[in-house]
Amino acid sequence: MTKSLIIYFSLSGTTKTAAETIQKYTHSDIIRLEPKTPYPAGYDKYSKVGMQQMRDKADVAIKTAIPDLHQYDYIFVGYPTWDGQVPRIFNTLFMENDFSGNRVVPFSTSVSTPFEDTLGSLKAAVGDGVAIVGGFRYSGEAQVRDYLKDNNFK
Repeated sequence: MTKSLIIYFSLSGTTKTAAETIQKYTHSDIIRLEPKTPYPAGYDKYSKVGMQQMRDKADVAIKTAIPDLHQYDYIFVGYPTWDGQVPRIFNTLFMENDFSGNRVVPFSTSVSTPFEDTLGSLKAAVGDGVAIVGGFRYSGEAQVRDYLKDNNFK
């Protein structure tokens, strides 16, 4: 029996929906990743802050307590795509927590950016010693269900 965790970051609610859909089929533990300094409300405002963080390669402090990750076989990591990349809060997540030996299954949310476009920034955030296993861009419950079934997660 495998044990999994979902760590997701969501401002608009789309990534939250994706994470909860994965949880529905995998019965994983789930954590919403929140920054110490909240983003302003509204897409135009928070996207401006997020893009500035990307340009500055800013460290984004995390408010969320992260459990011992070694108790999990798989860690699903969910994020909205910002300018083809993972949000900077994930750089902090991977820098401050020991993911060594874990298998990370990423999932992204985006209207148009292909999942594969996010892998470069994700691999840079993850660093060495962590296996990235598969991954997908969320496009609805049926797609998640099929992905999880096809990859033996449910």
